Amino acid sequence: MLLIATFITFWAAAEVTNPLDALATCATCDQSAYDRLIDLYELDKSVPERYVSWLGDFVSGDMGQATSQGERPVSEIFWERGLNTLYLAGPAFILLTILGTFAGVYSALRQYSAGDYAITGISYLGLAMPTFFFGLLLQVVFAIWVPKYLGFKPFWSSGMHTESPLQLLRSLVLPVTTLMFVLLAGDSRFIRAAVLDIKSADYIRTARAKGVSERKVITKHLFRNAMIPAITLWSLNAAALFGGSLITETIFSWPGFGRLLIDATFAGDLDLTMAIVFAITTLVVLFNLLADLLYGLVDPRIRYD
Repeated sequence: MLLIATFITFWAAAEVTNPLDALATCATCDQSAYDRLIDLYELDKSVPERYVSWLGDFVSGDMGQATSQGERPVSEIFWERGLNTLYLAGPAFILLTILGTFAGVYSALRQYSAGDYAITGISYLGLAMPTFFFGLLLQVVFAIWVPKYLGFKPFWSSGMHTESPLQLLRSLVLPVTTLMFVLLAGDSRFIRAAVLDIKSADYIRTARAKGVSERKVITKHLFRNAMIPAITLWSLNAAALFGGSLITETIFSWPGFGRLLIDATFAGDLDLTMAIVFAITTLVVLFNLLADLLYGLVDPRIRYD
């Protein structure tokens, strides 16, 4: 999967970008400048050969230079921006998992109650609302309306402020809320459906008929089995969050993986683009592998040799 994803990305980027274009408007550049770029980017070789060369350098620890970031080493920018994305992804994933599970289980156990209808309505709103619209809405409310009518600005609406832990927290609230809310809608509906499906299973009725307490029925039998399909959803969410959210990071000017990938792609920065794509693909593969392993812990019927 890693080889396929990185080769397709490398091939596509190599086809649409040409480092020599930067010299097209250079009146003082001679043939030596072109020869230097051809040698630097191996433009005289085929795309498969260039990919193999890049892959060999990458796995040996040489990620190249980020031409769109002042020729800084890609490895330096990679870890710096990855940490910034982690600041967003970590809290968003924890809150998403806790709130999504609680909302889904509550709605299923109290089906057709007022709480179920309220959670369902909010979920439909989240599913129908695009990420960019919800992010911009939060910016309007907390950056314009609240300061205008209440006289203070509780949260930062743009950028990453690291002057103090409090300032960092103020910077995190709106982008984390945006990431969490949009995914929370789908998670709560998915978990609700999983719990409802298991709620009417024969072994649940048998457990109640044997006199097992309702709390034990929910925690040991119902909740545990409902988490099996939810683990798959969580693994996909984790990969999406930790891989960087393109829209959210762009809206809130957050210096993370997502925004960096957009900047690198538009600038034709092949080394930087490839490093980020490799990281995102690796996260998807690893989190799906982790989900497969967790199945065996949650469901005793599943065992791995």
